[in-house]
Amino acid sequence: MQPSTASPPPSVGVAVVEDSAMLRELIEEAIEGHPGLHLTGSARTMREAVSQIPWRSTQFATIDLQLPDGVGMELAQRVRASYPAMRIAILSDHRRPSLLDTLGTDELRFWSYILKSSIDGRRQLGELLALAATTAYIDPRVISAAGEAELLIASLTDQQREILSLVVRGLSNSAIARQMSLADKSVEYHLRQIYVRLGLPKDTDANQRVSATVLYLQRFSPDAESSSSETTG
Repeated sequence: MQPSTASPPPSVGVAVVEDSAMLRELIEEAIEGHPGLHLTGSARTMREAVSQIPWRSTQFATIDLQLPDGVGMELAQRVRASYPAMRIAILSDHRRPSLLDTLGTDELRFWSYILKSSIDGRRQLGELLALAATTAYIDPRVISAAGEAELLIASLTDQQREILSLVVRGLSNSAIARQMSLADKSVEYHLRQIYVRLGLPKDTDANQRVSATVLYLQRFSPDAESSSSETTG
């Protein structure tokens, strides 16, 4: 029997667009250390990515969600429009499953979403990227976080959700009462009921108003960073 002369399968060309120099270096090392991947180029900004990365020889890109000169999702969509076979992995510090809700089923199969906090060393990252380079992969922590918040917010009545949305906008109880034509005491009552439905006990060190705001943002804008203070009227 003649020895096999079959050549190994070609590796996937990967581009890296990442703001953090430290993480960018880690991603590059993970790619170069995996036999199924090879680095085609890297960039820190959208502008660098457009001008410096050889997209024609790239099949897969890892893109930071927040870049110095724009949103990584916009860059990813532009690349996908020009190269329909390109696979994309969004890397983010934030849980934003709603980002992918606008993508159709056919489009979604080219996308992956990985939380940076899930990365545990070069080898594990290399395996994650190799998986995302061939199939859609959504970090389980993205889905579980959104699911819990969605169920809790869905348990509220329409009026309670409207009141909570105004709390998230930073309105005081008095301002909410004026906007919704309610008495101040009615707003206070509804907020107490909201906290109960959301499972936010009063006898803890946590600020119920802030905790409710965080849950709302996880449901409707999971990446938003809120610094709300208690402003009762």
